[in-house]
Amino acid sequence: MVRAEQLAEYPALTVDLAVWHEQLEPRFRRLDHSAQILQNKFWRRNVALIIGSLVATSLGAVLTAVGGKVGWLVVTQVAFTALLAQLAVLIRFGRVRQKYLTDRLKAESIKSEFYLFLARVGDYGAGDPVTKLQQQVREIEEAEGAT
Repeated sequence: MVRAEQLAEYPALTVDLAVWHEQLEPRFRRLDHSAQILQNKFWRRNVALIIGSLVATSLGAVLTAVGGKVGWLVVTQVAFTALLAQLAVLIRFGRVRQKYLTDRLKAESIKSEFYLFLARVGDYGAGDPVTKLQQQVREIEEAEGAT
């Protein structure tokens, strides 16, 4: 988008761009930031699972090499593998991925609606386009994510 200090360069769009800066950008930024945080959380968990699997496999190889006769190593591998299984369940059934995808979709939908508003296409071609945009953005924000 156009920065607030550049609005004067686009006099024909000043009023419309002010709608973005005053009403939509904070909402977009909130959803965008939330999606980024959740995406990072999702990927961190997956990387932890991959690295943990490497460690568990290495422990298993060491345990096999010593003939399985080191009790503390057996307990360590079993406990570590159990933790990895819990992490795998958390990744699979946790809602982090779905929430980050939902927030990303909502943020991009708000931006898309604003572009339609700027072009005055569809519902924005007649009547009060600002009111229609506000209503559409409210519906986007209130929409539930797919389950």
